[in-house]
Amino acid sequence: MLTRRTIVLALLTTVPLLIYLGLGAYALWQTGLFAETFWILPGCWLFTWLISRMWRPPSTEQVIDQKSASHFTPRDQDAQAIIRRYQEQVDELSASELTDPHFYLTQSLALAQDLSRHYHPRAEDPINSLTVPEVLAAMRLAVDDIEGWMLHSVPGSHLVTIGQWKMLRHAPKWIERIQNAAWATGVLVNPANVVKYLTSRLTMGPISQELQAEFLAAVYLRFIRQVGFYLIEMNSGRLRGGADKYRQAFQPKSRSVVSGIPDADMSPSLMPESLTVALVGQVKAGKSSLVNALIGDQVAATDVLPETATVTRYHLDLPETRASLELLDTPGYADAGATPQQLQEVKQALRESAVAILVMDAHSPARSADRKVVDELKSWYASQPSLKPPPMIVCLTHIDLLSPMMEWDPPYNFRDPKSKKEHSIHEALAHVTELFGDCAKSVVAVCTDVERGREEFVETELLPALIRELSEGQSVALLKAYHRELGKHSVKKLLNQLKTGGKQLLQTWVEERWSESGLNQ
Repeated sequence: MLTRRTIVLALLTTVPLLIYLGLGAYALWQTGLFAETFWILPGCWLFTWLISRMWRPPSTEQVIDQKSASHFTPRDQDAQAIIRRYQEQVDELSASELTDPHFYLTQSLALAQDLSRHYHPRAEDPINSLTVPEVLAAMRLAVDDIEGWMLHSVPGSHLVTIGQWKMLRHAPKWIERIQNAAWATGVLVNPANVVKYLTSRLTMGPISQELQAEFLAAVYLRFIRQVGFYLIEMNSGRLRGGADKYRQAFQPKSRSVVSGIPDADMSPSLMPESLTVALVGQVKAGKSSLVNALIGDQVAATDVLPETATVTRYHLDLPETRASLELLDTPGYADAGATPQQLQEVKQALRESAVAILVMDAHSPARSADRKVVDELKSWYASQPSLKPPPMIVCLTHIDLLSPMMEWDPPYNFRDPKSKKEHSIHEALAHVTELFGDCAKSVVAVCTDVERGREEFVETELLPALIRELSEGQSVALLKAYHRELGKHSVKKLLNQLKTGGKQLLQTWVEERWSESGLNQ
């Protein structure tokens, strides 16, 4: 609401500018420069209008940013489609809706219902599945981020009141009325100004409407994006520990609300010192030879799991990335598939891993056992939607035994094959990519027959593929560590809450009794 004080102060601020504008126009007229400079204003407006016609605003699909946070699970990524559906409504919303605070609250509640239904499809009222601290944490995080964006990215936002925000829907009308009054005065002073007036009506009017629509759309898209992001975090269970614990784990060290969705460059207290890489595959697929080729002289194997001696761990440093890896050499399974014990050991190793390498013998046609193991693991991760599956690399070994078997004369350019050997390697990679493309991030081919001096493509193919997956592997490891951390000390936390709550109740009771006794005296 505009008070008399606001109107008086606005007039006192604007009047000097109008006086200087009038004096400047009068001076140009008196000096004879008015005719020479007459073209500047309509020329600039016309140029601006032409630029606005040629440089069209991006479509809603281009503006909507749907970049997934690196720690998002497949279920979280599916939930982003719901957020996108709400963002795509922006073209159908009016200026009145986009400037109404109650509309934003209504949209938030509707989005919360839809996302909760996605995460809890069997619940009669999915919101009831959430805890109070989770809801409070989501509200706090979303409001903090939107507040930071407004303060850092929207000029003058720290001066805008709610009433002024609501009046923004009428901004083009205000501008038009002020311009009409100014043009009426200008035409009376100089009838030639009618040309400028017509130019302004035809050019600046549509542009002001577009700028208003783009600004309001930007605010709405950012609001839905940030609220939706933290609603995903809330429904995924990652806010069970509260906003502070979440920020400690998932907010970047140099956090900036302007940069967008938080990423997983995260708390060193939860990140393990080294990332675990599990190697799985059939018997004689070449896992041990691959480990030897990766480790080189670093041979120091130890049992990784207390309950089995068939899974061993090797330490590997990657100097180029300063990354430290723990390689898990899992038991090989037979052509007919893995036994329950073998599958359990492979599962256990993969549950601890951040990256998985599926090792296959390139010259062996048996792939059903590998497919079965992969499907079993996919099924297990589907039953654990709060966890993120590790990225998988398929590594073909024994490529020296591909046709022609007696030939081995590297280097081979199997990406652009010319020789028979190159064609054999290329076809083997294409076949495996077709079979396992739904689960593998990369398919590489290596030769690790060190005894015969045949060691190729480990450094040029496998290690680069492994390095590419380290970032996602860190997110996988962090998510596992974070959920383990949330599950710790739950009984101790409950006892501390009871202790703190009891003290506060006792203190309140004593203060009330003391107050009553003072009044009685």
